Amino acid sequence: MYAGDSARGQAQGNAHRGRLELLTWDPVCQRSVSIAERLGQPLHTVHYLAYRRPAIAPIKYVLQFVKTMLLLRALRPTMTVVSNPPPFAALTAWLHHKLHGGHFAIDAHTGVFLEPKWRAFAPLNRFLIRRAAATIVTNDGLREMISAWGGAPVVLPDRLPSLGTGGEYPFEPGTFNVAAIFSFYEDEPVDELLALRDLLPAMRLHVTGDSSRVSKKTRAALSPQIKLTGFLPRQAYDALVSRCDAVMVLCTRPHTMLCGAYEAAAAGKPLVTSNSAAMRGEFTQGTVFVENTVAGITRGLEEAYARHAALAQQMRDLAATMAVDWERRFAQCRAVLDGLAQLSPTMDAAGQPNQDCP
Repeated sequence: MYAGDSARGQAQGNAHRGRLELLTWDPVCQRSVSIAERLGQPLHTVHYLAYRRPAIAPIKYVLQFVKTMLLLRALRPTMTVVSNPPPFAALTAWLHHKLHGGHFAIDAHTGVFLEPKWRAFAPLNRFLIRRAAATIVTNDGLREMISAWGGAPVVLPDRLPSLGTGGEYPFEPGTFNVAAIFSFYEDEPVDELLALRDLLPAMRLHVTGDSSRVSKKTRAALSPQIKLTGFLPRQAYDALVSRCDAVMVLCTRPHTMLCGAYEAAAAGKPLVTSNSAAMRGEFTQGTVFVENTVAGITRGLEEAYARHAALAQQMRDLAATMAVDWERRFAQCRAVLDGLAQLSPTMDAAGQPNQDCP
């Protein structure tokens, strides 16, 4: 599957006018989608076979490497912004520009630094970051890491998303509903979540994400106040977040900015989230910070219930501030990317740098 086919005609039509292209190998990368939308550029998503299936990764990465090289050769960008992970997407962009001129920039997500499966590729990431014209990160902790590696960091947090209004999600009357946004991935306190028992009587937790690996034994012991929704259609998911009473999103790793937290801000909902310096730096109000333990999560949910009205107002105020701050940071990021693209030579019909162009 090549998910970027729908944008190919527009992208090729813009190739001679534009100098910057955006690329990802992640088919569910909302951050890349958001940046592309704000830049007014198409996002080229190159992805084959199943998602998050390590056993077939070598096959899909070879296919995606070939497709990406052909795509970039056709588009002839002077600047490519590529999301990472996987680092092999950035490696492909580096190789293209090494052969044909121009620059590449990396939009580095926290997973590439912190997920165990990418730790073995730290030397490759350092190699790429040192050669990238810029590396975009979500917070100051990662900015310091990129600087220490010899890279050129630019901080751009996630943008507040737009939530749809046309969907429906069922709630029981008279209940306090929490959208617990999970992926059931290795960096989440899933066991602690599923072990919650002493919840307030009115509370209902709607746990999203791929819960297929939860055992039958665990399901049988699950509190009746916890519902595993599985992956929801986009409209139903947006309805859940928009109409719930609070949002909970948890993570066990530092430096991780959580997409679900930005969705809570966009919806103006109180947020219950893990206590980390990165999250505290961004979510300065409307938020209850918890330890990733059964007791800590339970206390956080109770506080969100008790202070619901005040926290909701604080989150609406914070969202307004975050939207203004994001536009300021985006303008700085765009100025950097545009400046680097203008320094790059345009490509001639053979995909080689055109030295006659300014």
